Amino acid sequence: MAVEFLAFDDAAGLLKSGGVLILGTDTLPGFHCRADLADSVARILDLKGREADKSLLLLAGSVEQASGVSGTLDERQIEFCQRCWPGPFSLILPSGGGETPAAIAREGTVAVRVPALESLRSLILAVGFPLVSTSVNRSGDAPLDNLETACSEFEGRIDGCWKPTEYPPGPPFSGPVRPSALIDLTVWPPVLLRPGPQDPPGAS
Repeated sequence: MAVEFLAFDDAAGLLKSGGVLILGTDTLPGFHCRADLADSVARILDLKGREADKSLLLLAGSVEQASGVSGTLDERQIEFCQRCWPGPFSLILPSGGGETPAAIAREGTVAVRVPALESLRSLILAVGFPLVSTSVNRSGDAPLDNLETACSEFEGRIDGCWKPTEYPPGPPFSGPVRPSALIDLTVWPPVLLRPGPQDPPGAS
C-alpha cells in the first residue's frame, strides 16, 4: 500500500502541536519533532528504544534559527557555519540551553544542521523552532534509507510522513544515502568526527 504523505501545512501544524513525523531529508529519512517539546522528544526516544542520556541532532531552517539554540560563537565559528550551511554537515556547537535536555550532550554542546533542501528548511521555519532529527530505526539496527519503507515500518506509531518537494529524484538521492558529516566546532581547527556525503570546507 502506497504511503500517503502530508501536505506542507498539515505537516507544519502537526509538528507545531507536538506531533512526531518521519520526514525525508537531504541525507537519511528521520524521526522529527519540535526540539523544545519534551513529551514529543520522549516519544522519539521510545520509538528508537534509545536511552535519554544520548544526545540528538537538531535541524534548523536557517543559520539565524540555528544561532538561537547555540551559545555565543566567535567570528571564525560563524564563518565556518555559513560555509557549511545549508548542506549535509552537522556541527557540534556550544549549547545555548534553548532546547530540551535530550539534545544537549554531557559536555554542554549541541549538534545542529541546516539541511540543503529548501522545502525542508521552509517547513522548519514554518514550525517556528528547530526540530529533533534522528534516523528511522530501533537502536542498534541499521538506519532505514528509503523514505517510503521507513514510513511503512512505523505506520500507526507516528503522526504522519512528509516528503520534500525535491525528494526524489536527482542529487543527492541518485546515489547511496549517507548520514551527514559530523564536525566538532567547539575546537579550532574544527575536527571531522564522521565523514559525510560531501567533504567539509577547510578551516581558515
